[in-house]
Amino acid sequence: MKLRIKILAAIVVIFIAITGCSKESMQSNYQYEVSGSAGDYSITCEGAPSGTVQYSNVGSGWAYKWTQTGTRWLYMSAQNNTGSGTVTVKIIRDGKVLAQQTSSGAYVIATVDGTY
Repeated sequence: MKLRIKILAAIVVIFIAITGCSKESMQSNYQYEVSGSAGDYSITCEGAPSGTVQYSNVGSGWAYKWTQTGTRWLYMSAQNNTGSGTVTVKIIRDGKVLAQQTSSGAYVIATVDGTY
């Protein structure tokens, strides 16, 4: 009887591990982030819950956060609106940088995208 309970418990644990912990069923915290030395950026984001959005005249340290279940295509670009400096864009999931790009110069654009 004790052996049957142990076997049944092992089967339940394996079943939960296989079906209940896939990326498609887990909620994750996502973030778009912009930083750099220019300090004035125009941003376009796609794929977050609000669809395509644009922001103008944002500063370094700007971030947009959301929670999602599963994966989807994400896109973000930021343009330096000044005559010099850098712009860095990131897609972050649960604190881990998934994609990052930096561009330097007048009015440059940094872009990241992917299915995450």
